[in-house]
Amino acid sequence: MTDIAPPILLARHGETAWTRAGRYQGQSDPALSPAGVAESERLAATLGGGAIAAIMCSPLLRARQTAGVIAGVIGLPAPQIDPDLIEIAYGDWEGLTQAEVKCRWPALLRAWKHAPETVMFPGGETLGALRMRVRRCLGTYSMPASSGAVLLVTHSAWIRIAVIEAQGLPLARFRQVPVATGSVQPLFFHTSRTLTGTN
Repeated sequence: MTDIAPPILLARHGETAWTRAGRYQGQSDPALSPAGVAESERLAATLGGGAIAAIMCSPLLRARQTAGVIAGVIGLPAPQIDPDLIEIAYGDWEGLTQAEVKCRWPALLRAWKHAPETVMFPGGETLGALRMRVRRCLGTYSMPASSGAVLLVTHSAWIRIAVIEAQGLPLARFRQVPVATGSVQPLFFHTSRTLTGTN
């Protein structure tokens, strides 16, 4: 039988006011909304019965708040911050709605919808740059933890790239991976360190 190590659990932070308004957040730093705090509490309740060895989180406030709620509920030490868990930089798009982006960058928005792997955000970065951070993290946290799973509290684009990496899919599939706020996605590692995603 194939031996499978404890999973990496990828959790997306709870809702912010920008999430609700449909604004690109990226590396901007809005706090959780009251609904986002409640989502974090519900997520913590679902994780409480599992064996989690450690919680790592993005340096952005919404992820730190979510991770702190989870740690408090399940009785773990304060989460550790890993800069590689930060969201993609949307640059000049951050704080704008899709309608506002469409007025200023209509061609680039079309490319983002249909060929996301080709887009460099003005003043921001590419999916390829984010993938480098994701690969570093997955390489670090894929080593089995004897006491249980590692929970990474991060962001939607980050989790999409991790799932794509796990399934060996091209970056062009990026927009086909749904990631709701306050959700969790497990990635398992065989002893050979081969990643397997469940999405």
